Amino acid sequence: MASRTDEILSKGMGKAKAVKAALKGLSGVFRTLTEQHGQASALLHRLKGNPDRRVELWPTVRTELLAHERAEMEVVYRELHYDPRTRQMAEHHDQEAGELESIIRRLDMLPMNDPTWETVFDELVRTVQHHVSEEEGDIFPKAQDVIGRDRTQAMDVTYEDAFTAQKRMA
Repeated sequence: MASRTDEILSKGMGKAKAVKAALKGLSGVFRTLTEQHGQASALLHRLKGNPDRRVELWPTVRTELLAHERAEMEVVYRELHYDPRTRQMAEHHDQEAGELESIIRRLDMLPMNDPTWETVFDELVRTVQHHVSEEEGDIFPKAQDVIGRDRTQAMDVTYEDAFTAQKRMA
């Protein structure tokens, strides 16, 4: 479980990214997803290079990443699959989400004191960074243009419900 300091830093990074997303014109679910990207990035950074924190932080990082990806696929990318203008982005995301889950499973199978744990975790960090960069730089702005701001607002509520449900299952 993350410490209070970890939670504060994570939430702070998330809020900063949400403000940046709003300044770029993102709203609704895309702003929420960007905020969660900031929170996850902060947690990954706190864990990276700090083997003593693995037992404490890995369960939180794992749960947050899986819940985010699964809820995102269920709500956002399901919708993007329906429109031919966004279908290819959704298919690309689905492939990358599968890779992310595969890396998480590999980490789950390794003892945390295994020397390869850090190497696989570094792969996870790179994968998440790439994923976030693609979404925030390309996918979210294009998807919002296609589906519209009103729909992104409505999807936000649905996403939050799905995220909460996924956290309980992750």
